[in-house]
Amino acid sequence: MWDVLVCEDFTNLREALVDYLIDSGVWRVRAVSDGQGVRQALAERVPDVLLLDVGLPQESGIEVARWVKAAHPGLGIAMLSGRTSPADRLAGWRCGADVYLLKPAEMEEVELALTALVKRGQPAAVGPETTESVPVLQVAKAQLVCPSGEACQLTAREGMLLHALALSHGSVVESETLRRLLWSGQEEGEVDFNNALFSLVRRLRRKLDGMGFPADALNVVRGRGYRLGCPLRIE
Repeated sequence: MWDVLVCEDFTNLREALVDYLIDSGVWRVRAVSDGQGVRQALAERVPDVLLLDVGLPQESGIEVARWVKAAHPGLGIAMLSGRTSPADRLAGWRCGADVYLLKPAEMEEVELALTALVKRGQPAAVGPETTESVPVLQVAKAQLVCPSGEACQLTAREGMLLHALALSHGSVVESETLRRLLWSGQEEGEVDFNNALFSLVRRLRRKLDGMGFPADALNVVRGRGYRLGCPLRIE
């Protein structure tokens, strides 16, 4: 079983998350309601992954995440937030979040994100290549770095898209999931989401091509979404 620590101050949501994860049969779950609870729980036992709410009392999830990454740099953090602006999402990435989920998130989406983080931390997650031969996505900088040292600057949305695909470990990420992540808070009439996503993928694919990635590095799965067809290390 995998070990997860849930930090959420809203009682009903915290209990729902705990019940769902326990019922899945693969998680050993502990739950706290604030940053102090996170510190105490980590002093007792470091979990495989932390599910962390942003809007905590006294101390924000952003501050808690900074402390966690300083004290336990290898611990994956899935951040859960109702704050949807690009500035808020970027603050989440910069403080050390590995995944930024928007409320209201589906329980299945939360569990899939946690599972991807745990698998990412396992030695087999990268594949047969050595880590030195695998390109690196530097999330906070929105920068892609090849093993040769060549770097490519990404836009915020390009970085978020590539990060979401990398966390899926070759599985398909549904177009609707990407829409909610990349254009949260925007209504259907404001943006043509299908065309916007298509254009974003095309621009990112051009950058990958220019850095020597294989032709199938970014694949469309018609009627479903997109998947990443090559290994990528996340920092």
